[in-house]
Amino acid sequence: MSTDLPIGILPLAFAASVAARLRGSRGVSFAADAATVAAVISVAPAVLLGWWEWLTIPAEHEVHRPATTHGLTNSAAAAFVVAAMWRPTRVEALATAVALMSIGAWIGGDLVYRLGWRVRKAELLEGIEEGKTLAEAERALDRFEREETLLAP
Repeated sequence: MSTDLPIGILPLAFAASVAARLRGSRGVSFAADAATVAAVISVAPAVLLGWWEWLTIPAEHEVHRPATTHGLTNSAAAAFVVAAMWRPTRVEALATAVALMSIGAWIGGDLVYRLGWRVRKAELLEGIEEGKTLAEAERALDRFEREETLLAP
């Protein structure tokens, strides 16, 4: 939930800000202001929880480096969201934040779906619960990731 809110609200704030710049009416400007405040409020917990999660990753684990990049990218996006509170450069700041958040989301998806951070173990346990050995569950999961995922290597 903490990541879904910024992903939904940030593009809305950007669109409303573009509309406010083009139209300039009081109502559209109010919508842009409100959406921008909502975006600022939504990114704060996401960033804090993300770095808290990052602290649990062992430094030697393969996901540590991409998780660090993910966190830095999303933190930079959050900084641009806060900078968007200044109206004269709001559209540019939100455009940058949306671009950075998109990159951060891609890296986050890679952490979860390719590297299995916080997911792979659960899938292995499901295989074991179905009666497979650990080795069989790992082979089945490796085959699925290799052959059936959207971005299989």
